Amino acid sequence: MGRVEWLKWVARYGNPRTRWRNVGGFLAFELYSLGCTLSGYRITHWLDEAPPRPAGKYLRVVRPAPLAVRVLDRLFPFGEESHADYVPFTGEAAGEARGAGGRVKVVEISYRLGVDSSE
Repeated sequence: MGRVEWLKWVARYGNPRTRWRNVGGFLAFELYSLGCTLSGYRITHWLDEAPPRPAGKYLRVVRPAPLAVRVLDRLFPFGEESHADYVPFTGEAAGEARGAGGRVKVVEISYRLGVDSSE
């Protein structure tokens, strides 16, 4: 789904209580994305992301960023996550990622299926 299509969908079908909060978050991310682009730093837009990863262990590698992008990371709560990459965990991949200069952390991704019975 493209950005304009997402905005149209939220305007038409979104929850009236959270519609403006969603649009505000979208505009904040667009501003962050513009700042990163002007700094020459590439990030992935959250609407363009791949489908969810399968459960398991991953390396969360945060690429080094220019000073302007690090300042934006402090202003926007989603900043650092937008330039973090997830790589399937192996000992070799961990060594390579640490050697490349990025900040590396091992994370466990799991999913829980549940039913909300409050309705």
